[in-house]
Amino acid sequence: MQNAGTFTEDKFAEDNSKAEESIAAGDYPEAARILVKIVENDPLNSRAYNNLGVISWIRSFWMDAYVMFKKSIECNPVYEDALHNLFDASLKLKKVNEIIPCFENALILNPYLDEIKEVLEIIKTSGDSIYCSQRALAIGIYNPICDEAEKELNSGNLPKAAELFLKVIDTQGPDARSFCGLGIIAYNQQNYSDAFALFIESIKLNPVDTDTYLNLLDAALQCNKLEVALDLYKSNKQLYPNLEQISEKFNNAANMQF
Repeated sequence: MQNAGTFTEDKFAEDNSKAEESIAAGDYPEAARILVKIVENDPLNSRAYNNLGVISWIRSFWMDAYVMFKKSIECNPVYEDALHNLFDASLKLKKVNEIIPCFENALILNPYLDEIKEVLEIIKTSGDSIYCSQRALAIGIYNPICDEAEKELNSGNLPKAAELFLKVIDTQGPDARSFCGLGIIAYNQQNYSDAFALFIESIKLNPVDTDTYLNLLDAALQCNKLEVALDLYKSNKQLYPNLEQISEKFNNAANMQF
């Protein structure tokens, strides 16, 4: 999420900066208080709406974030940070087609927005496959049933969590988050081989999620499949550079073999 940019005029620049400092410090109530006051006095302050969207995004209020980013662009159609944030929110909510007019309008007003032009081209040429892109996979598609399942899992209600994860798969088809969740349940029940297989299925659908690889590694160590996990990680790391951030964990595991 991006919450800083260049503005033609911002009478509340100092207040917006204070709000952004509060966001960075994790003091979201204080940031929201400042931002609400800004928009009360300046209803067209695009920076404040974008910052309100960032707060909503951080707090996982996806639709609220989407609405705030769109409002920001309505106030300033060529505000690049808000456009990028709106793109991310539209990926999360599977609303990418709805934001095409926003990007087209921005380029009419300023044809030199090269990054916006590139994003628009990707949207138009990708179709629904955009939701399988690395960026979309990293963001994750909003699924309320999965969210509920993960809450049950975190609270220790494994049977209910499993029921909800299976509901997603039965009604919506194979789902990376659901396979991962079921893998965590299997691991907690000490069914390590089943957990390993479920994490593999999750990675097939979302090969960029680092947490799933770490879960796979834990299961591999328990069911004597470390070599398989290492080979999969090494292979995928060449394709997905973000996996480098967990290389130390896998290197340490590899050294344990010797």
